[in-house]
Amino acid sequence: MTTIRMHRRVAVFVGATALFLQFSPVTAGGQSANPGNAPVAITFTKWGAPPPAMPPTPFFGLFEGFSGDGLLGSFEAEVLWRQRSVNGHVTGLEALYEVVDGDRSFSALIRGGQNSAGEALLEGVILAGWRTGARVQVEFQRYFAIVGAPSCDGAPQNTTCFVGTIHVGHAPAGHR
Repeated sequence: MTTIRMHRRVAVFVGATALFLQFSPVTAGGQSANPGNAPVAITFTKWGAPPPAMPPTPFFGLFEGFSGDGLLGSFEAEVLWRQRSVNGHVTGLEALYEVVDGDRSFSALIRGGQNSAGEALLEGVILAGWRTGARVQVEFQRYFAIVGAPSCDGAPQNTTCFVGTIHVGHAPAGHR
């Protein structure tokens, strides 16, 4: 009986050690091992921009604004596709977001939607620039124009604006 108990204890110990050794490379490759690859949240404020001289057909919209504490022009967006649901409760969106921030500049293709209250959630991937290949999630809230005042901090007066956050995930191996 004592021999069987001893064998069980040894087997449990060996099994636990094997599991620990399998998990340790995963932990070592995680966020704490490479803090430069930690997920990042980038805030932005945007509003409608004038259409280009030769807009594409159909034209869905351009936006300008700023990201983080950046300057005007540090954020731009182009809506590539927009469609409202039959009941009007949701608008489907596909857009290209561009953040200009030195060596952390990137372009992300995102897709999702906005509800009738102006809350939006979109997901996508960075296609060019910093962290190419990283997944992104974008959330924003629409604020209708206020006559004679800005509807968002830093936005022009009399414009509908949007305030949100871009959540940038880990860069895939080989990209930074």
